[in-house]
Amino acid sequence: MSSVVIKATLQMLRETGESVSTFATNRLIPALEIQGLINMGSEGLSVEEYIRWRSRCIKRAQRVIAGETPLPADWLITWMAVLPEAYKNKCSQKVAAMQGLQWVRFPKYNRVRVDSIEAEIDDITVKFGDVLAHAAPAHDGYYDSSDDAVALKLLQNRLLELVAYIKREIINIEMATGVAPDHLELSEQSPLLGGSHVAA
Repeated sequence: MSSVVIKATLQMLRETGESVSTFATNRLIPALEIQGLINMGSEGLSVEEYIRWRSRCIKRAQRVIAGETPLPADWLITWMAVLPEAYKNKCSQKVAAMQGLQWVRFPKYNRVRVDSIEAEIDDITVKFGDVLAHAAPAHDGYYDSSDDAVALKLLQNRLLELVAYIKREIINIEMATGVAPDHLELSEQSPLLGGSHVAA
């Protein structure tokens, strides 16, 4: 799991141009401190002592990213959480898959009204666009051994992400309104699944 997080971090640093020291100082170290996973002990520290402490933390993060020291297990979730949304989501999907699970995020609840949830159709649209952008293997109407394996994998990954977002939106609707898809309501009534008999 740590390799998934480190790989995503390296990709993020490469694509955004953010430095390891900036990532460690502005994102990772404050989050680890909030979670009680590192202790700065700032009370009574001089500026010089704080700078030395921060430098040690940056070097530790650099060693983890470089693969010189292992990522502490306690840091894994917090490290994932400080990555930008796109990288964090991909990490979450892969970490779930490593446990044999399907990744579906819990709905975001509106802080003003508990009985409403923000619609995220725009996210689904973006993910569908990602599917179309990676759909080259499907352009001839068939999948076969002549298709590029890397392109197929990319398409599968984008499709799986889209499925996760669609499932989440279905949950959003039900959680906020109580309205469920027909097939779920019907399955609850099916005698095959222990429900009551449905008259024809």
